[in-house]
Amino acid sequence: MKISLDEYSRVLQLSRTGRVGAAVLPAPPPVDAQEEIPPAASVELSPRAQQIRQIKFILDEIPEVREEMVQELRRKIEAGEYNVSSAEIADLIVRRTIADNVR
Repeated sequence: MKISLDEYSRVLQLSRTGRVGAAVLPAPPPVDAQEEIPPAASVELSPRAQQIRQIKFILDEIPEVREEMVQELRRKIEAGEYNVSSAEIADLIVRRTIADNVR
């Protein structure tokens, strides 16, 4: 899977709002403040590391396969309604190539 800057920005936005479309994602599980941790075993995460942890939690909640999308495409293909123009495919190939080479 390729992740472009736009996709990364969307994930960051989702992590800030906790929303995907109309669905609200659950917050990361809270750390029990009452739990005793020996000083040698404690770790403090930087704000950036906390943000990465939250994004990872959000991404873990998103299914790898979007079943509703697969079913809709399957229905369109079986009904003969799925048509993608070669111009659209070429456009996406060019955009992906440009996005992959921008660094």
